[in-house]
Amino acid sequence: MYDLLIVDDEKSVVDSLALTIPWEEHSIQEVHRAYSAAEALDIASKHAIDIMITDIRMPEMDGLELILEIRKFSHKIRCIILSGHDEFEYAQKAVQYQATNYLLKPIDTDELIHSVTAAIQDIEHEWEEISSFQQIQHALHANSPLLRNQLLNDLLQNKAMSDHILAERLGMLNLPFRSADPFKMMVIRMEEEFSGYDLRSLSLLEYAVSNITEEVFQNPFKLWHCITDQGYLVFLIKNNDRNVLDSVDSYAIRLQNNVQKFLKGAVSICLSKEHAFPESVSELYMASVSAINRNVGENKSYFITLDKKDTESHEQQNLINLHEPPLLPNLLESGNWDEAVSKIARILFLNDARRELSHDQLFMVLLYLSSTFSISFKSQEATVEELLGEEFDVLIRKKSQLSSQRIYIWAEKMIDLRRKKTSHQLKNAHEQITSNVRTYIQEHLAEGISLQMIAEHVGLHPVYLSKVYKTVTGETIGDYLYHLRMKRASYLLLNTDLKIADVSKELGFMAPPHFIKIFKKHYGCTPQEFRTR
Repeated sequence: MYDLLIVDDEKSVVDSLALTIPWEEHSIQEVHRAYSAAEALDIASKHAIDIMITDIRMPEMDGLELILEIRKFSHKIRCIILSGHDEFEYAQKAVQYQATNYLLKPIDTDELIHSVTAAIQDIEHEWEEISSFQQIQHALHANSPLLRNQLLNDLLQNKAMSDHILAERLGMLNLPFRSADPFKMMVIRMEEEFSGYDLRSLSLLEYAVSNITEEVFQNPFKLWHCITDQGYLVFLIKNNDRNVLDSVDSYAIRLQNNVQKFLKGAVSICLSKEHAFPESVSELYMASVSAINRNVGENKSYFITLDKKDTESHEQQNLINLHEPPLLPNLLESGNWDEAVSKIARILFLNDARRELSHDQLFMVLLYLSSTFSISFKSQEATVEELLGEEFDVLIRKKSQLSSQRIYIWAEKMIDLRRKKTSHQLKNAHEQITSNVRTYIQEHLAEGISLQMIAEHVGLHPVYLSKVYKTVTGETIGDYLYHLRMKRASYLLLNTDLKIADVSKELGFMAPPHFIKIFKKHYGCTPQEFRTR
């Protein structure tokens, strides 16, 4: 809703316009009335006037002068001029003073309402543009870290981008890099002290390392950094003074010390030679990652430079024999859990400090284990992602975090979970078998039950069935049958008039004398004596 100010030295004109037009129907919430230019200025200084309708000829100060004065403290007020003089010079000045419209008296009410409505639309359009621009500025400011990160990732991946577009984006994001600027690239890998964290915690640690780096290098260097999809932290380091840029090594070592001191973890660093921006950004990154991967496992925290010749030969690679018997899928299928864990330890050379797997080999082992687990541990209750767990997600998303120990811990956890689940499933199956045995005995007690009959009913070998039953209940099937017969015998003797021979038959005994002998041994008296008592 908007505020309207009507100004005219003729009181009847002001009152008529204010009172006879239903302004609330046209988004006007309050109509202010002024009978002189001075009174209009006073009202405008005290209220947030949006639209002013003013007569052009008034004593002391005319309408055009009034507009000029109001513009000094409220330049957004839309002004509509009323005049009884159809003179070109007034209309010309009205345009110069940015009046919204110029209407002649006598006033056409519909035309006036249309002019006010148009002024309101103009106000709303202006605020929409302002709001939209502010939103864009706010969004750009709020997302600038993400946009800077993405732009550098695009350069690292050698995505096609013209020099003009790159320069435009660098300026828009306030990045201190321009064409031909001297720079060095620093690639950081977070080492095993940071393993064991979930993705969210790992992201917070990456943020902390980035902040420490900014703190160490902020004077005298300019930095631009990103985190790659593989989990490497990449920094472009700039200083136009090449002598200063050559001193970057000492800052990098200080960074390693600070991370160890404040985050209790190690980082490995690969530093490039000087290059001219943006040339070779992608090639430098790939070479840095390759150099880091060659050193995985050899050092827990290292500092290398790409121009330093590696004196050690990396041509000889440790061979991974994934198909050496016993095969891992066979061990898992047979439930040989401990041997399966030992097999994985051998694949990763965990017990041989002289042998280390390269980064590519570690990734190959991770993929082999994930596919083996997915097939061996397949479940209708979970997706493959849920089955492999959050730790696998970290290892896949943050490939820089790959290590033999971390893969082993994940695999051992996977096998232990399957061991427990299988044990629980087996226990439930055994309990079901036990329940079936007892039900069968209770329903066929009078038929002269044998172990062979029960085994055939449940579909198991008699020896295995006996072992399962005793494992679950702590007693044999014969013990259960004996105690059930004695309890049933006492009930029939006390609660029915059945003869002893009939009771014996109900319990599945072949001959009454045998029943009497067993009963007396259990209760210390014959069935008849038991009933008489």
